[in-house]
Amino acid sequence: MPIDAVTNVPPPVAEPPRAYAPGSAERARLVRRLDELAGRHTSLPMVIGRERRLGGGERTELVQPHHHAARLGVLGNATAADVRAAVDAALAAGEEWRRLAFDDRAAVFLRAADLLAGPWRETLVAATMLGQSKAVRPAETDAACALADRWRGDVHAARLLLAEQPSSGPGGWDRADHRPLEGFVCAITPSDSTADAGSLPTGPALLGNTVVWKPAPAQTLAAHLTMLLLEEAGLPPGVVNLVTGDGQAVAEVALRDPALAGLHFAGSTAAFRRLWREVGVNVARYRSHPRLAGATGGGDFLLAHPSAEPAAVRTALVRGAFGYQGQGRSALSRAYLPRGLWRRIRDDLLGEVDELPVGDVTDLSNFMGALIDERAFTAAVDAIGRAEADPAVQLLAGGQYDGAIGWFVRPTVLLGGTDRYGGCAGPLLAVRVYEDARWEEALELVAADAPDARPAGAVFVRERPALAGAVERLRFAAGDLRVNGEPSGGGAAAPDPARWTSTRSIRETFTPPTDYVHPHMEWSPE
Repeated sequence: MPIDAVTNVPPPVAEPPRAYAPGSAERARLVRRLDELAGRHTSLPMVIGRERRLGGGERTELVQPHHHAARLGVLGNATAADVRAAVDAALAAGEEWRRLAFDDRAAVFLRAADLLAGPWRETLVAATMLGQSKAVRPAETDAACALADRWRGDVHAARLLLAEQPSSGPGGWDRADHRPLEGFVCAITPSDSTADAGSLPTGPALLGNTVVWKPAPAQTLAAHLTMLLLEEAGLPPGVVNLVTGDGQAVAEVALRDPALAGLHFAGSTAAFRRLWREVGVNVARYRSHPRLAGATGGGDFLLAHPSAEPAAVRTALVRGAFGYQGQGRSALSRAYLPRGLWRRIRDDLLGEVDELPVGDVTDLSNFMGALIDERAFTAAVDAIGRAEADPAVQLLAGGQYDGAIGWFVRPTVLLGGTDRYGGCAGPLLAVRVYEDARWEEALELVAADAPDARPAGAVFVRERPALAGAVERLRFAAGDLRVNGEPSGGGAAAPDPARWTSTRSIRETFTPPTDYVHPHMEWSPE
């Protein structure tokens, strides 16, 4: 029920990660949840309005990437009829959801964040570990911390947006009505991030939109559980409609529907361009101009200055390039190091890489798990084969792989090839060494080697003038630039709720004129 109050939403305090140290209560809860989810074969239905059912198309078994004989559940590929039903359910739920006060909508996602941080925490972390083969630390920071932070941060940002109102002059009142878009939003989410998958559909929903959500097949277990969490938090049926499978029917039905109002995407640059092209081909069909928002990436870089701290650079290279097997959109894949620093860290770096524990992520001592599926495994193996045959590249560490039990690829370090292997998904790091006196040339190399996307990057430097120059020179080389910090820190772009609203200006005049005559028109005897 609406109340007569201008409320303050809770401040978005960052969710602290749990350590899952041996002997801790949270570790015991996580291990128990891992055993429970791994020990049952779960039906992974679509959620369309109030209905739950498997997609009408081909059945797909969801497996653990690190043990691909172990089946987690079954999903059905959504058909055109399934997607049509999801669009209809979203449109049918729209009017009632829009009428709900912002505070009531916000309360759903604030409660979801608290449920995630509390009783649902180990469930989502375990599902991310099993379905996406994330080791415990990246699974915790992604599925628990980042997703809770997104939900809370989105509410805070949306409240600030609603408070943005025009100033009014004498005799009237100017107001801005931040309306939801007219139609539905389609959210297509990736396999590498449970936080992206959970927040891309809910961001538009918070602003009063209804959504058709298509997660990546490999992320379906965590997506299924995220829907259950949102329902427990009070999300009404039809506000977010989950369809499963490869997404072909989504492109054929949802992206061609006249009511499409927006597309929220995270994934590869190539996939986003295909979707953009599909929207462009159908632009004359739409009732309005759909909003397109996409987060893409790949080929992230680390550039070190001769003054950089060696231990910090070495740690950032290992964590950035090989955390989550180098599969995240913010994974480090190319490094530019001065020769003096390279000499100091080379042996220690290669020794650490060779010793990194790789294996089943349910063994919490492992740093790395497996690649997400056979296609990703094959692409990484092909890249290693090309590098080994490349006379301009030297393989310094790793290069081994084994797909018999899981899709495992050892962390691999290449000397050279930043322009050819710097965008390869998987645990591959290409290093380019430059002469210490050629810092300015190194800045140019970073931009020249960039793949066809807007990557993230990190600069390690202790000399302030060099740092200031690097930040300026790399202004358009990276959409997310870290200074003396991990290049794949997992930070999301700042929330932009305005993209999911259509602002209406309202001007109320308190004393309207009653005569069309202006003063200059009045007769005067002079």
